[in-house]
Amino acid sequence: MQAILVVAFIVSCATFTVNAGMVGGFTEQDASKPEYHEQAWKAVKGINDQASNNGPYYFVPIKVTKAHTQVVAGINTKLEVLVGESSCKKGELQAQEISSSNCQLKDGGNRALYQVTIWEKPWENFEQVNVEKIRSVESHEQF
Repeated sequence: MQAILVVAFIVSCATFTVNAGMVGGFTEQDASKPEYHEQAWKAVKGINDQASNNGPYYFVPIKVTKAHTQVVAGINTKLEVLVGESSCKKGELQAQEISSSNCQLKDGGNRALYQVTIWEKPWENFEQVNVEKIRSVESHEQF
């Protein structure tokens, strides 16, 4: 009888932990919120500085496909971002000058999926952006 109670307790604790999410872990967010698309633009310089974008055009964000946040000493935001070649050629603009108003998505250009992590501590005026290419994306793939 005592063994059954112990097993029932463990199962209930495990179920609660799975349903509640891990304390201190990342929490899934609605990737369609405009704030995440704005944050994807913060990563444009890092994405275009990477050797993985060795083409003649800058990449710009098309869509945020996944978004997760984590409360730490500040906020970690982890995004999966679909990017595509823009109409802006490298050498004509600096990467930090790229914006949605001056670099439009190029029809038929290359696309790729990147993981972007932004760690922010606003009270210290601190922001760290890390980008990592996940893979190239074929033109027929839908997101």
